[in-house]
Amino acid sequence: MSKNVPSAIARLFRAEKSPGRCRDFTWRLIRRRQRPFLLLPTAKQSARISLKLYSAQRRRARLWRALLPLLFHTPAGMIFQRFACTASENSDLVRFLLEQSSVPFDALPVPAVKFGGTERQKSRLVLLVCDQTHRPLKIIKLGLDAAGRAITDHEANLLGKLPAHTLGCIRMTGRLATPELSAFATDYFPGDSPHDDAGMEVLFHSWINPGRAMEIENFDAWRELETEVAGAVPATWAVVRAALVGKRLHSTLHHGDFAPWNIRAINSQNLQTFDWERGNLQGIPGWDWFHFIVQTAILARRQSPERVAAEVEELLQSPRFGKYAAATGISAMIHPLVLAYLLHHRWVVRPLEGGQQVEEVFELLAARWKLSLRSQGVSSAQSSARLPPAIAPGLWVDACRQLQAAGAQLANLFWEPTLTAASRPALAAHSKAGWPLGLLCGGWLAAAALVQYAYANHLMMLPAYAIPCLLVAWNLNRGWGALFAGVAAVLGPLVARAKDPSSHPGDLLCWNVLMRFILLQMCVFLADRIHRSEASLGQLIKPPHRSADFVGNWAVALASALGFCLIAWGDIWTGPRVSFLPFYLLPAILLTLFLNLRWGTLIALLGALVSSFDEYTSKYNASLEKAFGWNFPMRFLMLFLVILLIARLRHENVLFSSRESKAGFTPVPDVDMSAK
Repeated sequence: MSKNVPSAIARLFRAEKSPGRCRDFTWRLIRRRQRPFLLLPTAKQSARISLKLYSAQRRRARLWRALLPLLFHTPAGMIFQRFACTASENSDLVRFLLEQSSVPFDALPVPAVKFGGTERQKSRLVLLVCDQTHRPLKIIKLGLDAAGRAITDHEANLLGKLPAHTLGCIRMTGRLATPELSAFATDYFPGDSPHDDAGMEVLFHSWINPGRAMEIENFDAWRELETEVAGAVPATWAVVRAALVGKRLHSTLHHGDFAPWNIRAINSQNLQTFDWERGNLQGIPGWDWFHFIVQTAILARRQSPERVAAEVEELLQSPRFGKYAAATGISAMIHPLVLAYLLHHRWVVRPLEGGQQVEEVFELLAARWKLSLRSQGVSSAQSSARLPPAIAPGLWVDACRQLQAAGAQLANLFWEPTLTAASRPALAAHSKAGWPLGLLCGGWLAAAALVQYAYANHLMMLPAYAIPCLLVAWNLNRGWGALFAGVAAVLGPLVARAKDPSSHPGDLLCWNVLMRFILLQMCVFLADRIHRSEASLGQLIKPPHRSADFVGNWAVALASALGFCLIAWGDIWTGPRVSFLPFYLLPAILLTLFLNLRWGTLIALLGALVSSFDEYTSKYNASLEKAFGWNFPMRFLMLFLVILLIARLRHENVLFSSRESKAGFTPVPDVDMSAK
């Protein structure tokens, strides 16, 4: 079809025996990746409306969709191929369009046409039908060849069986079957594709089928796994199967491709899902939710496998998913169900795009959740056979690779989930329950400021200001911690300026407030991230030790050493009154992430020493020389606190586990995959 678009489309709208009245339909052909993608009517008022057929997800695609109608009305529009055909009033498809739109043939707007999105579906079309005012009315899907008609019929049959008045379940408004094509129509639904899964728990709860739980072996998806995955990756499937076989769970409606481009939402209570061609009335619970997170992250956001895995873990840790898991009976088997979904998508669905990333996400999560292949009898030769052969790069290539990895890890350090909606209560909601702690920490800040003004104007008091910020962030929420951090950042320099105006002119005051704010906010952010991963304070104090790999990270270590020297030179050159403390964190963080906490601690120690020695040798104020014995340990304590939090976060979060997991799965005897 892609090689002969004009003749294929012309046959749809033409009636050979008794054409009746005829009129010309004209479009402009839009191609994507050299293949036909859209036929947009040439009518001026139709172009923008017709593009509603295309649910653009990426930023570049959304920009292209917004600009395309403007291009049609400029000379640049001539670059798009113009296509016209004669439509007969008595053709089967035109009569179906007239029936669904209730518009006379002479006034029927030319329908927009979208071609199937994959090579296997190139003989499937989607049409947008409008009324006389060019308001979208209906969506018509049709299949042309045998495979396309079979998929269309399967979807139409499923839509006819979906429970009525259920959120997200679209209904058919008509059906057409001829020897040449099979088609069905649904109402057009306005709205936009959702950006995250906010409110999706309402839909998924409404999709739970009533009745008794059933064994997982009775699900169609399980039988597909047994057939396809057992032959493709038998050892992997044996481990996942052992964790799930015999388990009972409640079935749900299963969409099969539950992703933003197949969803239109006005709000969480008013949405519709389309493209049910992979749907099933008795589906495995959770799989549509996993699919939304994984496929949106891979295909729409282009995220790395580490971030995709982190999005999945954020979902599993959310209270709203916990309620859904309890309702469907999967609370004790969530991890193997996620892995089973990834296997199903990789080896049963076999997507044309993103399959390799899905496999990498599986490997990351399997290693993190202690799925051992070697303990199940998989030899190291079998495990390494799937990995690409190692290539020894030159020094420059190796250095670039390491520095790129360093940039990615730094970005991961401050990553926030974007697909899993995390509803954070307002500050007022926490203030009612946590006002005693807030009052205590506020008094702590006031006492620290009073002590600084009375006795310690030249002493480093930042750790004393950091303690209430951390307590509030840990026990209330990050919003309150950020608020306290902002107050603490301003309070110290203001107290010093009030005591000695000459010590803190306006520009220096602003700089030091900014530096303090960065340090305190980093502490608050990292503490909140660790707290949300359900780590305890005892775990925080004792992060696990890792051996330093200098050979594999020599470029990062060298860059950190050079960066430290440059920062130290700038600190000494600007004098003791200008704070450079947050800058020392950059090499310390890199060494903590890529070597271990001990090497990060060494950089923190040297950074605190350089800053304090600069004060000790300064002739600006004699009090600074006497403060060396206090300021040096306080600076070190502040830097060490940040890298300690980072060391724990690195251990807790899947974002930083790729380096270990790529080496193969860790053998764990007596694996219990049923534990959440």
